[in-house]
Amino acid sequence: MTTDLTLGGLNVVQPKNIVRRMAILLWASSGDGKTTLASTAPGKKLWVSFDPDATACLGPRDDIVEVKLYDQPARIVEKFKLEDGPFFRDLDKMLEADQDIETVVVDSITTFRDKAMIHGVVVAKGTAKGRASTIEDPGYAGYGNLNTWTRQLVANMLIVTAKHNRHLVLIAHEDKPTTDSQGQFLYISIMLGSSLNVQVPVNITECWHMLDTGKKRLIQIRPCRSFKPMKTRMFRTTGEPEFVWNYNDETKEGEGITTWYNRWKDAKFGKIDLPQA
Repeated sequence: MTTDLTLGGLNVVQPKNIVRRMAILLWASSGDGKTTLASTAPGKKLWVSFDPDATACLGPRDDIVEVKLYDQPARIVEKFKLEDGPFFRDLDKMLEADQDIETVVVDSITTFRDKAMIHGVVVAKGTAKGRASTIEDPGYAGYGNLNTWTRQLVANMLIVTAKHNRHLVLIAHEDKPTTDSQGQFLYISIMLGSSLNVQVPVNITECWHMLDTGKKRLIQIRPCRSFKPMKTRMFRTTGEPEFVWNYNDETKEGEGITTWYNRWKDAKFGKIDLPQA
């Protein structure tokens, strides 16, 4: 049954008629396979690279186009503050013009945060409250800037990619262990900062941690092994919190994000079983 109802001038639609896309946050330590996993996302991928040589490990690919931002000055973070700012206006036009781009990858939001910290201190120094801000001690004003800009990057990426029904993959690095006041180990989380670790995943549908044990690569979809946060709408969460990812980086043989998305789509976006080793 269809409806022609509107609310505030906007169409009212039934959820089953909405084509679903993925919004994924992949986080892990260096070398655990984040970039390789992201490269298995559907279709042609627009890679927004804040990390130097972000795609170097992938070799020649005809399904990736890249915008390199790692050599830009830290003030470039200002371009990502507004949904109708210069970067997102261009991204909106690009996704409208190039229907082959199915996925946007941001690699990485951790490095974006580092740029936001540097520029956040510069901006804070121009205010009464932030006059004493330094890179070593950004203070309330410096941290406020970097948190706001990083949240806006994620929020605006979600908005623009959702508008065009494109997948979004955000990559982040793993932080050092969190400890209590006595130095006792508590857990390991994302290298963003305490408040951002909670705020960034809020509107992300898939938050996966990756772990390379040296013998196998694991993808964890629920908190386990002292890592958090992780969550999923794609996979069933009544069983194991992780699965083994079998994928050959050289031959590109094995399952990946596209495989799992298609399986999820075939299930009409009902939860699917974890991939089997």
